Amino acid sequence: MAIPKDQIKKLKEQLLTQLDSTNLPNKEEIKTSVEAMDAEELEEFLIQNNLIPDQSQPQQTGQPKCVFCSIVFGEIPSTKIAENEKAIAILEINPISQGHTIIIPKEHIEKPEDIPQEVHDLANEVSEKLKSTFNPKNIILENTNILGHEAINILPVYTTENFTSPKKQATPEELAEIKNQLEQKPKEEIKEEPQIEINETNTRLPRRIP
Repeated sequence: MAIPKDQIKKLKEQLLTQLDSTNLPNKEEIKTSVEAMDAEELEEFLIQNNLIPDQSQPQQTGQPKCVFCSIVFGEIPSTKIAENEKAIAILEINPISQGHTIIIPKEHIEKPEDIPQEVHDLANEVSEKLKSTFNPKNIILENTNILGHEAINILPVYTTENFTSPKKQATPEELAEIKNQLEQKPKEEIKEEPQIEINETNTRLPRRIP
């Protein structure tokens, strides 16, 4: 299996970010190796770490685990902000803007037309939550496919961001703070009781009895 050239950079970014969150004593050495890998070497690395199936070996029963499948199964850590029976929503670890989110189908869906309606429902739900929490000018959605697994990118637009804009690496603390903000319930409006003004015109004193 050959990894498409347009996916090599994305895969390396994800691997490097995941390495940053580990306590491996040699993680800097591993990161340097990953950055220098060509497509063939990267594929071998992914196979060795059970992130993609080895096509040269007989396929075992069960679903092969791509990067997105590994996230769904909890084998790769992620910051999950929503979920339904068909999909999970995670914060992008290399976001373009605040609240950049990926909706991942729980099944290994390979074609956009096969994405269940529940996945789109979750994308719409998360989009509305992002709007109410961060008040972007717009929300744009785009399908993405990593190693044959379809997903939906949700990008809040605050100025002129789009899916070709530069990405930045988010720290675990930054992702946790965004999740915390999204989970906060809006404060209920407190209705104040109307104030009654007491004056000579609206106040009647008891009638005096001589």
